[in-house]
Amino acid sequence: MALLAEVPAPPPRFSFLAFLREELAPRPGRVAACARIAFNCALTIWIAELYQIPLPAYMAYLVFLISRDEVASTLLTGVAGAMAATFAIALSLTFYMLDASEPALRLPLMAISTYIAMFLSRTMSLGPVAFLAGFIIVLSQTLIDIVPNLEALTRLVLWLWVVVMVPNVLTIVVNLAFGENPSDLAMRTAKRLLGELAAALRSGDTTRLEKAQAEAVGLVELRQRAGMLDKSLRSRAAIDTMLIETLAELLSLLRVLPAGVLIEARLPLAEACAEAASAFERGGAPAIMQHMPSDAVLRMLSPQARPVIVAMAKAMTRLSEGIARRRTGTGQLAVAEAKSLFVPDAFSNPDHARFAFKTMIAVMAAYIIYSLLDWPAISTSITTCFFVALGSLGETIHKLTLRLSGAAIGGLLGLVSIVYVLPHMTDIGQLCLLIAGVSFVCGWVATSSDRLSYAGMQTAFAFFLGVLHGYGPSTELVELRDRVVGIFLGNLIISIVFSVLWPTSAIDRARASIAAALRTLGQLLIEPAPAAHGARLAVVRALADARRFVAIAAFELRILSAQPRHEAADQLSLDTLDCLAGAAFVVADQEPDATITEPARPGDEAASAWFLATAEEVAKDETLPAAPDRSADLDRALTALPADAPIGLRAAIEARLLLQAEIENAVAIGT
Repeated sequence: MALLAEVPAPPPRFSFLAFLREELAPRPGRVAACARIAFNCALTIWIAELYQIPLPAYMAYLVFLISRDEVASTLLTGVAGAMAATFAIALSLTFYMLDASEPALRLPLMAISTYIAMFLSRTMSLGPVAFLAGFIIVLSQTLIDIVPNLEALTRLVLWLWVVVMVPNVLTIVVNLAFGENPSDLAMRTAKRLLGELAAALRSGDTTRLEKAQAEAVGLVELRQRAGMLDKSLRSRAAIDTMLIETLAELLSLLRVLPAGVLIEARLPLAEACAEAASAFERGGAPAIMQHMPSDAVLRMLSPQARPVIVAMAKAMTRLSEGIARRRTGTGQLAVAEAKSLFVPDAFSNPDHARFAFKTMIAVMAAYIIYSLLDWPAISTSITTCFFVALGSLGETIHKLTLRLSGAAIGGLLGLVSIVYVLPHMTDIGQLCLLIAGVSFVCGWVATSSDRLSYAGMQTAFAFFLGVLHGYGPSTELVELRDRVVGIFLGNLIISIVFSVLWPTSAIDRARASIAAALRTLGQLLIEPAPAAHGARLAVVRALADARRFVAIAAFELRILSAQPRHEAADQLSLDTLDCLAGAAFVVADQEPDATITEPARPGDEAASAWFLATAEEVAKDETLPAAPDRSADLDRALTALPADAPIGLRAAIEARLLLQAEIENAVAIGT
């Protein structure tokens, strides 16, 4: 089962419909989020039409860009947008003093601005600010082609600040008043995941846990944003991260639990999960220890199931103790160090510079093409190049596909509105109702997962561009045609550039994530428990990233899939990696015992060395190393155990044998 085999073929029709049903299904808070988007868009357009603010379509679209699932993200995005707009407009006016009458200088300045903005967007913690600032600078520099009068141009550029700030302030205020609190959202998500874990334990069905693992990883970022609004949460940041890590680990352990395990072993753990969820709700300490499997039940389990159940029981105990410490505020863990301004490989990884260069080439090509054609109405091609460009070709093509689909649907909605709806409207109120209705529908799609959300945003963008130009009912279809043509041109340019210049496959990025997970697993097996805090979460996050990149790889062009590929990552399927990670967690979760230290240590070191060597082979795209030799000492130690030996001792030995079996299975699959 190869990793590349995980790349899905084009799905049949019923699969696509199932995908849409899953993405568009109602969920708690979705109606409220769409209602806020619709209200903000309608109110923004009412203000724009009333005071005749230019670029009303961009104002409405900014509501979609700023709106997030919860208040903290919306506030952060809005503040970043305000900072970016203020800086970019001031810098753009400075540029006008240099290049207003000199196109030979304006082109290099636009190119340099694009390069710096895209480079910083990948390497800085304030990347979104740099990205938005670069976009506004380049967009404002293109206005000189359609507004040659410098006084009028200066006024229009100054209006850009109002164009950004009006929807920005409205969206922030409405979300602060009626938006979702990130702390409540994180708590509700954690309770739901614990409920899904309990249901899986009761039924023995683990097929739906893949999405739950990704959600558990996302809780870390959600928890960090909650600390922005509630200072009392900051002192609990480390222990909350430990709780999230334990939840993610429990989901991983369930993946290696054999089928057909006794219900007497699974049911107590399911009750413990339900007790933990209840403790979150009532704010008390969970009585999880009352729900642990008994020694008699553990002795009835198979050698493959017993260490997994013991590891899950230990993780549940750690979860219970963490919830109790969080409630009392005692025993807090050390707070993580502050993040650096730049990512660690900001100036050593050439991919960042290459990405910025490719985006710069695409943006300048779009500008030159529509300038030579004397067709400034298709300037949306520049906007497309900025917002579609992503790290790998698969991500870019995925976003391109969503953008083209959204543009086509939005253009059709705009066409129908211009021909059949707008001629019958007589005031701003009716226009706002139309904007609110379409925005609600587009917002519903935009609040989907990353697999679909961008299509909703682009549907709204194309619709706004087609309907909202001028300060009265639009009856012209030329504007709509030009905007859609610009979107298609930008997508074409970005596809060509990213597939020709240093093409990066999403599979390559998946391999990098897999290698990082394997290295962390190797370190986890030999490091003491205090040093391993965060390691399990890092593994689950890396595997979730790998799974996302593999899914996105389906959108890549054949030029990449036709390239020769070696064996290493291709031989490790994502399901196999999940089992390897779960087995390593089982070993790490066993109680230390001096009796097995001597026979187990060589096996742990050998397994650790195999993980580290496999990580290097995956990173270099080479053949997988052979599995380490099976430890005869462990077999003899297990055979020599008396029938009444402590369960912890027996499970610790069986855990090492389970990991050895998973490693051998992974190597066998790859050969």
